[in-house]
Amino acid sequence: MNRIDRLSNIITQLSKGDGLSTPSLVTKFKTTKKIIQTDLKEYLIPLFSNGKIYYDYSSKTYKAKNNFLTKTLFSAEELAIISILKAKSKDKYSDKDLFKKTEILFHKFEEELSNRIYQKSAVEKIDTFKDEIIQIKNAIESKNIIKCFYSDKQREIYPLKILNLEGYWYLIIYEPKDNKIKTFHLNTIENIEVTNLEFTYSEDKIKSFDNAITAYYKPDNELTIQLFIDSTVARYFIRKPISSSQRIIKKYDDNSIEVELMITDLMEIIPTIQRYMPYIKVIEPNELKVKVRENIEVYLKDNE
Repeated sequence: MNRIDRLSNIITQLSKGDGLSTPSLVTKFKTTKKIIQTDLKEYLIPLFSNGKIYYDYSSKTYKAKNNFLTKTLFSAEELAIISILKAKSKDKYSDKDLFKKTEILFHKFEEELSNRIYQKSAVEKIDTFKDEIIQIKNAIESKNIIKCFYSDKQREIYPLKILNLEGYWYLIIYEPKDNKIKTFHLNTIENIEVTNLEFTYSEDKIKSFDNAITAYYKPDNELTIQLFIDSTVARYFIRKPISSSQRIIKKYDDNSIEVELMITDLMEIIPTIQRYMPYIKVIEPNELKVKVRENIEVYLKDNE
């Protein structure tokens, strides 16, 4: 096992609250006492200036502040790489003050990430819940179960994916209590606690959410639809497809197109169709045609 993998593994274990002794790490990684002590004393302990990783003399183990990974935007592997870079910056052949400047840059970079991450693509501002996003992001990466308060209920959930849908931030979760996948509006999740309990979930199912168009997305309920898109707006749908499942199945001489895509609920696509009327028409399925027509009739009736 190389140093990056070894350090990453140690960081993950420390973040879970485990006390790690040198002999146990020597046995685990099948290496020498000198290498393990170097890993900890020269790479990991200097990683943070605030003593997040330290040696507990009473138990003769290395420890860290519980769940410290949930307070950083970096993964365990990224922190391992940074620790190596910081250690290399202290090399006698390095430029003067390189280590000090590297440490300042590291903290500045993390602060900037905390302030800027997700902001560019989001319509909904995240200023009031960016700390929660950091916690959840790290829980997703480490596959740790979360306890939180949502919709007047205390919950224990599997955080699967953060999505920005139509300008709003959502967390896709699995709730074991009722065996359902749900979509939580991210900034209304409260009292987040990242536990040490790990979960497993189908990676294919999590990846399927990349096809989500709106919060109405429902896995395991696929429906193929076809739309005619007039040349007046076709270029917008070519530049930015409705979803990753969209494919052009026909092009007309006037640059109009027909597209096919997968949805899981009619309400995933109906708002888009109605927004671009009369330049989008439903080719199939018939149930989608009927629902759009009903919406138009209700609108016209209410606005007579």
